[in-house]
Amino acid sequence: MAENTTDIYSRVKALIDEGETSEIEFKSANGGFPGSFWESYSAFANTNGGAIVLGVAEKNGRLFFDGLTEETAIRYKKNFWDCAHNRGKINACLPRESDVKMAQIDNSYILICYIPRASYEIRPVYIGSNPFGNTYRRNHEGDYRCTDAEVRRMFADAEHDRHPQDGRILVGFDFDRDIDIESLHQYRQTLASLQPTHPWVGISDMDFLKKLGAYATEYETGKEGFTLAGILMFGKYDSITNNSGDPMYFVDYRETLATDNPDIRWTHRIYPDGLWEANLYQFYIRVYNRLIQSLPRPFMMKDGIRQEETPAHDAVREALINCIIHNDVNAMGHIVVERTDQHLIFRNPGMMLVS
Repeated sequence: MAENTTDIYSRVKALIDEGETSEIEFKSANGGFPGSFWESYSAFANTNGGAIVLGVAEKNGRLFFDGLTEETAIRYKKNFWDCAHNRGKINACLPRESDVKMAQIDNSYILICYIPRASYEIRPVYIGSNPFGNTYRRNHEGDYRCTDAEVRRMFADAEHDRHPQDGRILVGFDFDRDIDIESLHQYRQTLASLQPTHPWVGISDMDFLKKLGAYATEYETGKEGFTLAGILMFGKYDSITNNSGDPMYFVDYRETLATDNPDIRWTHRIYPDGLWEANLYQFYIRVYNRLIQSLPRPFMMKDGIRQEETPAHDAVREALINCIIHNDVNAMGHIVVERTDQHLIFRNPGMMLVS
C-alpha cells in the first residue's frame, strides 16, 4: 500500500516543485517500467546519489502525472527490487527497503526510488555484465555514458586503499641519478627543526626514504625500488617525466595581480622551466611562499612566543597540500594553482572519493 503520510506527501511536493536537477530525475511509466531507469540508477550511484520518480513526465519544463493506478505502482515496485537484486541487470543493489516508496498525489500513484551514492570501493555501478559502455554518471540534468578512461579510473579508485596509485614500485630508478639531494635534505632539515628528537632524524637518507614509503619492498614478490610517490616528491624533473615514471607530469602556478590588461595572461608563473627541480616538494615550497605574501601577519603572543601564522595561513596551506596529495596520477590533467586579486583556485585531475 502507498504511504499517504504528511512526510511522504511533503517530500514528493518538494521534489516536484524543484523540478529536474542533477539529483532528481522524473520518468514517465505509462508504457511500462522504463528501461532508461537503470541508466539513471547507474548515473546517480556513480555521482552524488539522487531520486528517480516514476509516474511523472517532464515536458517543456512542466511536470505531468501519468495517472498510474495503485496496482501498477505495486507491480513496478516489485519489478524494481527483482532487477536491483539481479546481477545480470545491475551489478550493485544500493537502496535499502526504506529508500523505495509509493505515494499518492491526487488521483495518481508514483514510485520514488532514492539511489545512494556508491562508495568508491563499489564503483563503477553499471548495467549488465560489462562496465565498458554501460557505466553512467550524472551531469547537470542528464545521464551521460562514461568513457573507458573514466571507468578504468573508477576501478583504480576502488583499489585505492589496498594498492595506492602512487605506491607503485618503479623499475630502474637510482638514488644518485634520480633523487634531488637538495630537496631531500631540505625536507629532512625541516623535520629536524620541528621534531629534533624524532628517531628518523639520525638515520641514513635511504632508511629515511624507506620510512616515508618513498622506497618500498613487496614481500610477496621480493620486488623493491623507489615508489612513484617518492620520485614525485623528491625526484629530479627529468627522472619524474621519464617514460618509466610519470611522463605527463606537470605542475603550474599562475598569478595575475593588479592588472586589467587582457593581453597579460599572468604577472608571475611557477612551472617546470628548467631553472629548478620541479618535484612536488619544491613546487609546494615555492607556491606556498607566494600565496602567503598577501596574508596579514598580526602581532600575536602565545605562551610567550610570537605567532607568525593565522587561520588564513592554515587554510591556504591545507588547500595546497590537499590539491597536491589528492591528485589522480592516472587521470588526464595537471595540478594548477591560480591566484588573482579576487580568488585562489586549486585544481587537480581525478574524481572525489567522497561526496
